[in-house]
Amino acid sequence: MMSNPTDNTSGTPATTGIVAQAKQRLRKFFQNEYVKDLVSVLVPGALAAVLFPVFGPVVAAPAAAVAVQNGLKAFGISFSADSIEKMLKPLEGKQIDESDVKAVLKDLLPKDEKVNDEAAQALVTVVPDVKEAALTNPQLDPKWLGESLSVSLKEQGGAMATFAPKVNELVQLDDAQLRAAIRDTLTNWSRIKQTIDVSGKGEVSYSPQSIKGRAGGAEITQGMKVTDEGKITGSGQSVELT
Repeated sequence: MMSNPTDNTSGTPATTGIVAQAKQRLRKFFQNEYVKDLVSVLVPGALAAVLFPVFGPVVAAPAAAVAVQNGLKAFGISFSADSIEKMLKPLEGKQIDESDVKAVLKDLLPKDEKVNDEAAQALVTVVPDVKEAALTNPQLDPKWLGESLSVSLKEQGGAMATFAPKVNELVQLDDAQLRAAIRDTLTNWSRIKQTIDVSGKGEVSYSPQSIKGRAGGAEITQGMKVTDEGKITGSGQSVELT
């Protein structure tokens, strides 16, 4: 899975080395004797193992975001320049290790909707590699991996929490079925999300939400979130698909 069939550089020594390092780091992560106690950081940890071979050499480079985008082509995944810059900023100019990347992801994923969404798509893409690495540990099985990934995804919130119920199903599939299901999931990833968020003593009155668009497998969600003494009155939601 860690290859991009449309990328002509995928077979070069440099990209092949990056992929090999990522797979090795994934295996090392899942060989940890305490891995069953690391469910809360399973998603940031697995992503850090994949991203570190790209982040490590370029974190101090002036054009780091572009270098990372190019490096990620080897994995068949991508992040926007904005998301990459957010991930690299705390690491700028430092000698980093994999735990630093994991810490940044652990902090960003629950807070940043865009990073969360793009990271969710990246995780979906590398699920076969995560599964392969996990099952090199004889103490782990697909049932544990699917359930644990699901729990960790829910804790990140956002798109990751939305995907959480699906990941357990994916992990249980055989290789061919898994890859087909991933292609289908990524093809139909598009969704529209609108949320009204009221906190403190804030109040929103007559704030209708409406979505118009074409059907075709897109998941459409709308939400209203109220905390503390916030109030929402006269607000409605509607969806119109053609």
